[in-house]
Amino acid sequence: MNALAAVDWTIIFGYVVLVIVLGIILSKRAQTNMESYFVAGRKLPWWLLGTSIVATTFAADTPLAVSGLVRSKGIAGNWYWWSSALAGMLGVFFYSRLWRRSKVVTDTEFAELRYSDKSASFLRGFRALYFPLVYNTIVMGWVMLAMAKIMGGVLGLPKWQAVGFCFVVAVLYTSLSGLWGVVITDFIEFCTALFTSILLAVIAVSKSGGMGNVLAQLRQVMGVEKAADITAIVPWHSALLPIGFFFIYVGLQWWTSGNTDGGSYFAQRMLSAKDEKHARLGFLWGNVAHYCVRTWPWIVVGLVAIVVFPQMEDPEMGYIRVMLKFLPAGLLGLALAGFMAAFLSTIDTQLNWGASYLINDLYRRFLKKEGSEKHYVRASIVATIIIAAVGALVAFMMSSIVFGWYIITSVNAGIGVVYLLRWYWWRINAWSEISAITTSVLMSIYLTFFTSIEFPLTLLYIIPLSVAVWVIVTFITKPTREEKLIEFYKHVRPGGPGWKRIRAKIPGTENDRVGLSNLKGYVAAVIGIYAALIGVGKLILGPVWQGFVLIAVTIVMGYLIYTVFTRDETVRAPLG
Repeated sequence: MNALAAVDWTIIFGYVVLVIVLGIILSKRAQTNMESYFVAGRKLPWWLLGTSIVATTFAADTPLAVSGLVRSKGIAGNWYWWSSALAGMLGVFFYSRLWRRSKVVTDTEFAELRYSDKSASFLRGFRALYFPLVYNTIVMGWVMLAMAKIMGGVLGLPKWQAVGFCFVVAVLYTSLSGLWGVVITDFIEFCTALFTSILLAVIAVSKSGGMGNVLAQLRQVMGVEKAADITAIVPWHSALLPIGFFFIYVGLQWWTSGNTDGGSYFAQRMLSAKDEKHARLGFLWGNVAHYCVRTWPWIVVGLVAIVVFPQMEDPEMGYIRVMLKFLPAGLLGLALAGFMAAFLSTIDTQLNWGASYLINDLYRRFLKKEGSEKHYVRASIVATIIIAAVGALVAFMMSSIVFGWYIITSVNAGIGVVYLLRWYWWRINAWSEISAITTSVLMSIYLTFFTSIEFPLTLLYIIPLSVAVWVIVTFITKPTREEKLIEFYKHVRPGGPGWKRIRAKIPGTENDRVGLSNLKGYVAAVIGIYAALIGVGKLILGPVWQGFVLIAVTIVMGYLIYTVFTRDETVRAPLG
């Protein structure tokens, strides 16, 4: 435990006071009605909503988990989450404008926009309970766990005190400010957290004799062969990460697991955009920042941690140990403020998003339909406190951040295909989603607690069974009523061959297509993202010439994306 200097305490508490004051200032603007509280009145510009997206994924857990992955699985272990760029870019080019066009308040409300009858209502109610109180609290659990580890490692606080402090701070300003407060403080928090993570990487490498010396020491400490496995960006011959795991990540996981159509809090941001253009551009910026801007400072610190602290019982504490060793007074306080920023930038979204489900999709939809807007805003504040309390409880039950990541991926395995198809194929119905979610959750519980099969091999069991179940269920249950499908198509205008049967009944939609430019933009964006990601790594680790070549590829892909974004396309207006 390090004793913090007075300047460190001043910076930390000054930052906490700042975000709480912002929440109070923004409370009047946010608490006008449900739309202002949960989708910011649909007035967010692209740069603000995109930064909020990446700030949400930039939590206190991610530097710890990523640097821990470098030690346990090598740099290539990060393909677990790098592979999701493939899904992220699908969201940019094929789903972002559809979300904005839907004009729902939450992606759970989408259930009754897209499906019909009691099954649609059941799905909406089920999601309104499951996602905020189970799924969401697992995410908040690992985020609070990370902050508890940080506060325990630096201040020596017991876990219950650290979690309690985080709970109080997060609830105070999140409950007051709504989404406006979330996105504005997210912008400040992202800038703070990114600056401090880069600063730590630079100082740690500099005081270790430069990157060349760090790599040389890595070979001495770990041996030439293991050092090569640790620094391999793609694990062709790595003993730390089997190549089969890599292919599961990039070939299977990204399109079958999670919010493949840009749902959850991603959808909340796109629904909050000024218009479709801002939704698409904001989601693009969020993905670029997520994969290309913030990744390598954490990896570099992870490499330094291996060299300086070769023996560690908890790999996820390496980042904190490096911070305590190399940062002087003042900068240590700034780094801790950066962690607080990262923590808040995630927890505020999870709380606001979870509350939107409980109030908009459960309480207002099923329990109290005729309340005033002020009543629902007050109820949202109560829901925020409840979700935060459950998340704190889950944090006490967890010990590993990465294990939490794996659990969330497992319970989502197989569902992602349904999310992709529900926009572009009329035959998907509410029972498709219900059966996919149920199968994946039950299989995840069984494989995690009753077998010795490890992640990601569990996906090879969960995904085929989940997909088989929901496909069978889709065809043995009644399709969504035709009039509902027609109403949905008129409202969203998704296009594509999967709606041919419905489109034939709607005059004026004969020429609706999924534009080829979307596919061009998607391919260019995927190539550009990975070229930049690997290119920066090569500039740091070598060979440097490969890094320059890959960065040049990124620039070319960026120009192609620019041409897609600026071409004159006719926006499909809703019909009727």
